[in-house]
Amino acid sequence: MRLEDKVEAVASELDQAGLYFGHGTDNAFDEAVWLVLEAAGLDPSGDEVPWQSILSADQCQAVDTLLARRIETHQPLAYLVNRAWFGGRDFFVDSRAIVPRSHIGEWILERFTPWRVDRPLDAILDLCTGSGCIAVSLALAFPEAKVDASDISAAALEVAAINVERHAVGDRVRLVQGDLFSSLEGQRYDLIVCNPPYVSDSLMRTLPHEYNHEPTLAFAGGNGGLDFITPLLYQARAHLCDDGLLVVEAGSARDALEAAWPQVSFTWLMSMNDDAVVFVVNAQELEALIGQAEQ
Repeated sequence: MRLEDKVEAVASELDQAGLYFGHGTDNAFDEAVWLVLEAAGLDPSGDEVPWQSILSADQCQAVDTLLARRIETHQPLAYLVNRAWFGGRDFFVDSRAIVPRSHIGEWILERFTPWRVDRPLDAILDLCTGSGCIAVSLALAFPEAKVDASDISAAALEVAAINVERHAVGDRVRLVQGDLFSSLEGQRYDLIVCNPPYVSDSLMRTLPHEYNHEPTLAFAGGNGGLDFITPLLYQARAHLCDDGLLVVEAGSARDALEAAWPQVSFTWLMSMNDDAVVFVVNAQELEALIGQAEQ
């Protein structure tokens, strides 16, 4: 069978199975391409799909087996193949950490220009690092900097360690276990990046089945989704250099954040798919923000 025909057949089955696509793809066809290439032992990260390739009987059987697992378990495909992409790079992932998909990756390659101070950075913090994809990407984008990658989950840090080794940045990325800044006392950073848990309790109850395979700790943001973001805003200034920058993905908690801080004009970054769920604030703005909140 031609690869093109197999992809179309798999896409049809995925579409009819009532699955959710949001862990590396956003539609049945794109996921079918990924699934078929992975199962057939072909490179899913290549520039071109070999549409006219003829799949052997063994390759077709491997595709059918992987397809059945995806449909029967509703596990994200990334977990079934232990692979995800972030910022154009390949990362290992399993159910110890959420599947990489943060919008923050869009600005890492640009080194957060023009929002950060235009100088080499010495120290960066990736808070809630999960799989370590953001920390690794930061280390590669800022080769002059040391990066701390912190997470409350020891299991997630095991996945991060795999990716740090895979991308050969172990000399500059330090993995730290702790909640918020609890293990980072006295540390100051030029840049703090955070993709925190921000899903409200009400939204948690409506998430698609695929999300049940990911660590709840990485999503649950409390009643309004701000249980982590609020203390982050209060505590981050003490860990930023005077010209430092804080970058946070607020996701579905954006409206709750703006309602809780009506006096603050957050700078929201527009993503390629027209979502504006990542905000930036520099150290001086953060200091003023906290002052206004305490009045």
